[in-house]
Parts: sequence; structure tokens; C-alpha cells
Amino acid sequence: MKKFLSISTFLAIVICFVMTGKNMAQANETTVIHQVIESSLPVYKDASEESSIVGYLTQGDFVTTEYTQSDWTYIQSYQLTGYVLSSGISKAQPTSYLVEKQGGADLFTYPSQHAQKNGTLFDKSIVQVYGTVPGGWSYVQYGHQIGYMATNSLKVPIGTKKRVNTVNGAALHLTASPSSEVIDTIAHQTVVQQYTLLAGWAYVEAGEQKGYVKSVELTNPISLGNKAYNKGIAAAKGQAKRVALTFDDGPDAKVTPQILAILKKYEVKATFFMVGKNVTKNQEIAKQIYEGGHEIGNHTWNHPKLTTLSKATVKQEVDLTSNAIFKAIGQNPTVFRPPYGATDEQVRSVISMPSILWSVDTLDWKHRNSAKILSNVKASAKDGSIILMHDIHQSTANGLENVLLYLQQQGYELVTVSEILQ
Repeated sequence: MKKFLSISTFLAIVICFVMTGKNMAQANETTVIHQVIESSLPVYKDASEESSIVGYLTQGDFVTTEYTQSDWTYIQSYQLTGYVLSSGISKAQPTSYLVEKQGGADLFTYPSQHAQKNGTLFDKSIVQVYGTVPGGWSYVQYGHQIGYMATNSLKVPIGTKKRVNTVNGAALHLTASPSSEVIDTIAHQTVVQQYTLLAGWAYVEAGEQKGYVKSVELTNPISLGNKAYNKGIAAAKGQAKRVALTFDDGPDAKVTPQILAILKKYEVKATFFMVGKNVTKNQEIAKQIYEGGHEIGNHTWNHPKLTTLSKATVKQEVDLTSNAIFKAIGQNPTVFRPPYGATDEQVRSVISMPSILWSVDTLDWKHRNSAKILSNVKASAKDGSIILMHDIHQSTANGLENVLLYLQQQGYELVTVSEILQ
């Protein structure tokens, strides 16, 4: 009786054949970098300990992986190709470094000047460094290029804050080239860290978003000082009326996700003033708010009346919250709202952010009635209004959709606080 290969076995052989012929210095979108964590890790020809051993990897070696089969992972290093037990490797986490070498720095397929060269990376480009190996080499990635570079040609970059200034956001490219693939879009008004400029391209990071954007799409952050604002600037002649929606006291595990879903449905950006202790309990939700393109504000740690506290205590309330927000989203808040609107010169003297009050109080915190939220908006909203709501009350989530419908039907553009202040 003839024996036939199973479909899964056949596919595994085909994949193995294709991958063996690849140059390991080129990565694709499925490539993941791992590092060997065992002192001596055997590499097998097939995904079985009964197959022949083709060589050994040592602790600290870097490998590229593209698929896992049960307890086995198919790997490629500069000298070996085959299968290893998945428990012997660990995913490596990269750090951004600046190439600083006039004329650029060469990338090699393995850590030696005598190795095959895999290209030259431009001076002032940013690479992802996964770690170092003996001999003064670093294992790096730039776009789809992976290999070894002299460690002395790399340095820690210094970031400067910038803000995305294009209405439709900035296209995030994998490398500093208009022909490179677009991997994401950074939303309008997002504050980013810029780490280099290279031939009209800026390498930026905003939370998990990392890559190159056109430098003309960035501008310096708005400098509003520590003044107090209760309304925004009316729209210029010929432009749409604007209001800013703001939500206080969250994030809340139940209500905030509902509000985010409604804002997304109507393509609206808002400003969320977060209480520090709630951020620590709901870090993932805070991250969802930020990644949704909304502005993040500081609303103190415990929601006290700041005008009754010492300057040192006020500073502690604000700093603890900013630290919690940075831990959750990788960015500091851009605006501040004093609880109860209680602020004075002493309070603002220890706060570098603008203090944002409001011109329309929906009183959602008081009546907990969805219909009354809309009534208050209809009665008071006008061009430049800053509207106060809270993302901790179910009645607010229930009434938000009608508020958005009304404002959009009246011709209002709904923007963030920082946008309405300029």
C-alpha cells in the first residue's frame, strides 16, 4: 500500500525549503527576533529530537523566527538554519538608537568585518537595537534589513517634542523613504517624540507607534503656559464652528469604553481629564483613549480641592498623576483640569500645563439624566465652547450619541481642547 504525505507535513516541507533559501539579513512582516537563553541550544534538521543535529547556538545569540510548530520554532542565524525547542529562546525587545557615523555605517550578515555586507545605513538614521555580542557588535534592524553593526557607530538619541500638524494625520513609514511601506497613521494633534531628521524625514515615536513621517507634517507643540481657560477661540471666518468635548474623572472600566465606541462611530476626538488612581486601575483603557487619537489631561490623583492644599501637596497630586499617565501611554498629559474648577495663582505656580475650565456644564454629575444633558448643551453651546461631562456615569454614555448628533447637525466641528485654544 502506498503511503502519502499529510497536507500539514507537505506544507511544512515546502515552507522549510523556501525559508532555507532566504537571506537571513532580510526580514519580512512576519519575522520576529529572538535571543538564545540556554548555554548550549541544539539546532535540529527537523522538528524532532530524533532528527540530526546541524549545530549548536550559544546563550546570547540572535536568531530570526517566522513560525512555530507545536513546541518547536524554525530559526535562522548567520550560521545555522533549522528547528529549536521554543523554550530555549526568548523574544528580544528592541531599543531605538541613532546611527552616528559620517558616510553611514555598514550592516553585516554576521559580526565580522569580513562578513558579507548587507548595505550601508545613512548617518542620522534610527535603528532598532536588540542587543550586543562580543567584539563590539550590535544586532540591529532597519526596516526589513537585519544584521550586525559596529556598536561604536551607535548612540542614544535625544528626543524633542513635536505635534502632528496635518488634519488627516501623518502617514507613518517603515523607513525614511516615500516608497517604503506605510505601517500606520499618527492622528492629528498627537504629541510625538522626534529623534532625528534625515533628508526631510523625521523618526518619531508615540506610544507603540514608531517610524518615519515627513518632517513638514510636524510642528512645535502649542505653548499655552499655565494660564486658566474656560473657553476656546471662535473659528475663523469661513470655517466651521467648533466646540470641545471634555470628560472628567475616568477612566472607568465600564463607562469609558462605551463612550470611546460612540466617539469612534461619529469620528469625534475629545479630551479626557484622568484621575491618577483610576489610571493605575485601568491602564489598558487609558491606552485605548490615547490610541484613539484623543487628548489626555491631568485631573489630579485624588480629586481634592486644590485651593485648600499646600503648594507641595498640589505638586504631588499633579506629578503622581502625570507619572501614572506616562506609564500607561508613554506620553505626558498636555492639559490640566483642577477638580471643581478650584484654582488660583498659587495652584498654577506649580503646574506647567494650561488649566482648562469650562463654559458649558452639562450637570451630568448632578442629575444623572440623559435628556437633561442634551437640554443643557442646546441651551448653552456656542462657537468656542468647552463642554464638561464625566466618563464615569452610565447616563452620560446613554446620552452622548444624541449630543453628538445635535452638535453635528448644528454645524459644529468637535475638537480637542488644545485645538480649540488656537
